[in-house]
Amino acid sequence: MASEILYGQSILKPYFNMQKFEDTIYNRPRIRIERIKKRKRIMVLDKLLVVVAILLFAVLLTYISAIVLMQVRIHTKNSDINRLKSSLEIKTNENGEKIDTIKSEIKFDDLKMKAYMEFNMITPTEKNIIYFDKTDNGFVRQYENIR
Repeated sequence: MASEILYGQSILKPYFNMQKFEDTIYNRPRIRIERIKKRKRIMVLDKLLVVVAILLFAVLLTYISAIVLMQVRIHTKNSDINRLKSSLEIKTNENGEKIDTIKSEIKFDDLKMKAYMEFNMITPTEKNIIYFDKTDNGFVRQYENIR
């Protein structure tokens, strides 16, 4: 019972281990070296984790910037498309107005009379039409001299 009280043991659980105490007293340099090795391993792991975290952050930042850049490009392309569509509509309307103006200015009867009178053109009949077979090179040779 005196030994139990001396070493601080109770019946339920010991709270002081004399063997462990003696080991720490006599083996302090070895324990210190082991602790230093553990700290070095932990420091190396910490540095490795920091490097991995920085790399992951850089990759994530690269992906986010690539996505933002693509969205900006898409937005500019859409605005260019809308601008070109409105320009096309304006040009189509202008062309339609010019075609209507030209059609209203041309009098086809006057044009036909001018062709008959000044250029001696005739209305072709069936005997004036000559049919050719399609050639390989896409050109048609002149059949006979024109007046």
